[in-house]
Amino acid sequence: MATLLVGYDVEAFAVGEGLARMGDHGLLEALDPASTVKALQIIRQNHEETDAPATLFICGRTLLHALGAFKPLAGHPLFDLQQHTYSHTLFKEDRWQGGVFIPSPPEAIEHELTTTSAALKRHLNVDCVGLRTPHGYYRGLTDRPEMLAVVKDCGIGYVSSWARNAEGGNPTPLSVQPFWYDEQGFPDLLEIPFQGWLDAFWFESHGIERGEAFGEVLKEAVDEIVAKDLTYAACFHDWAMLRYREERTRWVRTLLSYAREKGVEILSYTDFYRRMQAARS
Repeated sequence: MATLLVGYDVEAFAVGEGLARMGDHGLLEALDPASTVKALQIIRQNHEETDAPATLFICGRTLLHALGAFKPLAGHPLFDLQQHTYSHTLFKEDRWQGGVFIPSPPEAIEHELTTTSAALKRHLNVDCVGLRTPHGYYRGLTDRPEMLAVVKDCGIGYVSSWARNAEGGNPTPLSVQPFWYDEQGFPDLLEIPFQGWLDAFWFESHGIERGEAFGEVLKEAVDEIVAKDLTYAACFHDWAMLRYREERTRWVRTLLSYAREKGVEILSYTDFYRRMQAARS
C-alpha cells in the first residue's frame, strides 16, 4: 500500500553551522524563535483538519527556546516528537548554493544527541527513538559506520538521513526506499530516506512565492507512490511555513488532501518504524 510519512524539521533559532550560513540566502528572518509558535500553529491546523499524523524532528535548542509551543503537542494523537540534534550540527560535509558546510566529529554528535533526547524526556516526557540528520546526504550514513555507532549508542532506533540524489542535489528518487543498516553491522537501525523535493531546494530554485506550483509537484509524487506502491517520506521545515506562505498558497494542505483523496495511508515516521520492527521480528 502506498504510504506517506510527513515530517517537519523544527529548527528555528538552533543556529548551528548550517543554519548560520543560511542567513546568507535570505532565510534569517524566518529563523527567529518567535516564528516557531506561528509555524506550529499552521502545522497543527493543517494536520488536525485532515486528520493526518506527522513527526516533528526538533532541534534541542529550538525546544528550549519555545517550550510552551511544544507542550500542547506532547501526547497529541496526531503528533510524534523526535529529534534533529541540538544545534543543527552536520554528520557529513555538504555543499549548497556555493557554500561548504562542515561536519562535526563523533564526540560532538554524541553530545548533541544525548542532550536533545534528555531535553525531550525532561520537558515533554518523550522517549526519543528517531533522528533526522540536518541537511541529509547522498547514501545517508551508509559510508559513515562511526556515526551509525554513535546514533545507535544514543538509543536511536531509526535515522532519516538519505535526502540527496547522486549529484548531491534534489529531487531524491522515490525509488530510494527505507532499509535496515545490515551491511554496516547495525541490523536494528532503520534508515527512512526523505525523498522527492526538499521544500527549500524547490522554492529557492523556482521562486519563493510559487507554493501553488509546488503543491502540484507534491501531487505528482503521490501519483508515483500510488502507481508503484512506495513509501514517500516528505520533509518540510517550520520556518518554511512562513517563508513560503503556506497559509496563502497551501502547498502542504494540497499534499495532505490529495493523499487522502487517493487513499494513501498517512503515518508518522515512528509508527512506520514500529511497523517495520514488527515485520522484522
